[in-house]
Amino acid sequence: MDTSLQYLAEPELEFGRDRHPDIRYGILNFGPYDLQSSLRPSKITIGFVGTPQSVAVAERWIESCREEIPAKISPKINLFAPFPGFSHETPWLCDVVLDSSFNTLVGSKDIELLARPGTGHNDRVRAAVDLFLGALTNSAQKRPDVLVLALPIELLELTGDNDGEELEEDRVQLAPVLSPKARRKASRGLFNFHDMLKAKAIPLGIPLQLLRPSTCDPKLRRSEKDTHAKGRRRQDDATCAWNFFVALYYKGRGYPWRLPRRQSDLTTCFIGISFYETLDQSRLESSLAQVFDERGHGMIVRGGRVTRSEDDRAPHLDKDGAYNLLKLAMNRYRTEHRTNPARVVVHKSSSFSAAEIDGAKQAFAEYQISEVDLMSLDRSRLRLSRSGYYPALRGTAWSMDERRTLLYTNGSVQMYEEYPGLFVPRSLLIRHDDCAGDRLQLAAEILALTKMNWNNSQITALEPITLRAARQVARILKYVDDPKQEAIYSFFM
Repeated sequence: MDTSLQYLAEPELEFGRDRHPDIRYGILNFGPYDLQSSLRPSKITIGFVGTPQSVAVAERWIESCREEIPAKISPKINLFAPFPGFSHETPWLCDVVLDSSFNTLVGSKDIELLARPGTGHNDRVRAAVDLFLGALTNSAQKRPDVLVLALPIELLELTGDNDGEELEEDRVQLAPVLSPKARRKASRGLFNFHDMLKAKAIPLGIPLQLLRPSTCDPKLRRSEKDTHAKGRRRQDDATCAWNFFVALYYKGRGYPWRLPRRQSDLTTCFIGISFYETLDQSRLESSLAQVFDERGHGMIVRGGRVTRSEDDRAPHLDKDGAYNLLKLAMNRYRTEHRTNPARVVVHKSSSFSAAEIDGAKQAFAEYQISEVDLMSLDRSRLRLSRSGYYPALRGTAWSMDERRTLLYTNGSVQMYEEYPGLFVPRSLLIRHDDCAGDRLQLAAEILALTKMNWNNSQITALEPITLRAARQVARILKYVDDPKQEAIYSFFM
């Protein structure tokens, strides 16, 4: 037996009255984490924007979700969970307020006018953003808690849009299959409606949720009419409700769950570093840090330009760039919490260069933080074979050598007695570039951080929230006009 191969138990999360390894069953049995908090939302007012038809369909779906939605029938009893309904009579202990006075309607004719002959894709997207931003601005002036854009099908046909999610494990692979590099090359220079609208709506000061037509219309979800839902995992009715209302509760200033913390644990700040191409070609690629505390509360800071060398085409910061970016991250954390963390964990998609390590150490030393773990994470093509029908268990960790660990964050889940995925699960390659902590404990922490995605109630994410959120924010930030614009994570998700 290879002692370098170990299994990490499914991490538990903390809910209102107890802990549980599954998000949905945790809320069903114990309520959201902030159940006892006086600051938790008791109601969430929605301001809808869309066409008369799309808003009417969305409102009917929200109303139907006040009652329980049965779980999808399956011989695996834990694989699907019923949605309990969203109201004061359910474990959420929160209600949704629908008031037409908060809504702003856009005419279908106005959308049709955007598709003038000879108009290019980017011009159509920019005009569509302007049209719906005006409507969102009108609703925002009435100060609802969350703005919801009920996406009309004709808008999706106009923009050819996706919702900004580009993770492979969430999509059905359709022929011809393009590599990630080929997809990026094909889409380079093309505006994304979802990302541009999110960026332009940040100054409104109210979180925005986009609601797809196939989410609130079960018949459409199970048919092929929503052509823009092709290539997506077709979710059952209860799962659609779970995912939407988890995000809505968080954007309404609630906290559905958090990472457990023992009294002996050091207070930890988690940081994900990513890079993005700006629309302003004079700035080219820039850096950002996505900062999370242990509750999952996210803050974003932007840094300077990145560099690429002939020897290593991966993006990197020089020493000063890494120092300045991480110092900004610490300042944001300190402003939010009025104290410094005792420990910092930094995740990056490309390996840390010597200059980045030096800059990071200098920044953290100024805050007297000695417990620092710098790791780079990447999707791996390595596979482990397992005897039996199901693929490797989620939580399988292989210490490959002194600096590398292979971790299955996708895989079979013992609680489900099933692999909850469509294709061969992907693994994550962890490079311990400069770490003070124990490798297996760091891997277990990464596994737990895959559950901190407020847009999803399922434990199937490949990447931890640090990197997933940093990439998500990076796609939106390139459309932000003001480089000093600040916002919390809920405005980007």
